[in-house]
Amino acid sequence: MSVTQRLRAAGPRYAATAHKDRIELVVCGTSPRISALARASLRLATFRPPAEPTPLVPAPHTLTLASLDDGVELRLIGLPLVPAYAPLWPLAMANAVAVVRLDDAAAELLDETAALVGAKVLSAETLVPGFAEDDEGMVAELVIGALA
Repeated sequence: MSVTQRLRAAGPRYAATAHKDRIELVVCGTSPRISALARASLRLATFRPPAEPTPLVPAPHTLTLASLDDGVELRLIGLPLVPAYAPLWPLAMANAVAVVRLDDAAAELLDETAALVGAKVLSAETLVPGFAEDDEGMVAELVIGALA
């Protein structure tokens, strides 16, 4: 089964979220790791870049998009863990089906924010042992695992 087919199989269970046409998955960590993950995801045929440019500051932003069945769109949101921008984190997590931690940057603050908004935080290393953010196959497995 292809990555697209596997994503489409995992996505429908989240179509009943607040935004019936959108599923949001947040990946968080240091900016370099998030950038590497975004580049790797774009090497997968399933994903495409967003229309808006990457912000110049380490604020939450859409990394990539994927169209699933029935007009549902998967948005991969990057959340750079820079404590100065922590007041923006709840906005990124509010509609997320899951939050995936790439590393231990600002771990305590991330956990507090996730608890505040009721977000489920997963570890990339737990989802995909040996996870490498620059490996598109591992990125695909991470997204599929987070949606499972």
